[in-house]
Amino acid sequence: MMKKVVCTFALMSSLVFADSFVAGSRSIGVTVGSGSVSYSGGTLSGTAVENYIIAGVSGDYFVADGLSVGLGYRGWFGGTPVIHQATLPVTYYMPTESTLRPYLGGFCRYTHIADKAYDDYSSAGGRFGLAILFENGYGGFGWVQEVYFGRDNVSDKTSGYPEAVIGFSF
Repeated sequence: MMKKVVCTFALMSSLVFADSFVAGSRSIGVTVGSGSVSYSGGTLSGTAVENYIIAGVSGDYFVADGLSVGLGYRGWFGGTPVIHQATLPVTYYMPTESTLRPYLGGFCRYTHIADKAYDDYSSAGGRFGLAILFENGYGGFGWVQEVYFGRDNVSDKTSGYPEAVIGFSF
């Protein structure tokens, strides 16, 4: 009887502290936030600022231990025009002996603006930060640096911003 209790406890412990970043694992992430975009109308009409609520979902698959590839969608709602973004990320979570995992990644993104007055564009970027493992998932905080392509009429060709992520593994 004692042997069964010890074996059951050991199995349950391994599930509680299971590594979310092993080959074959999958995760689902949710994005919720806010953002703003400045649109310049020239010197006569000034600059307008649109505020948005950002909502999205993403999925990742670990092709090797610590290495994920994914697909994500974010929508910018509540402002005009509505913005849709599709992202293809690749992220590497460095192995450690603790629940803290530094990460490094890159991504390609396509942005569609639901107004013919504005051009769609693409971007690519990198990200780094620190992920914290918890039961059935992870959370993380980091920095993203993004470079924009096809936006010849704007002065900002790059941007950097903080990120907070949460993923649920299965």
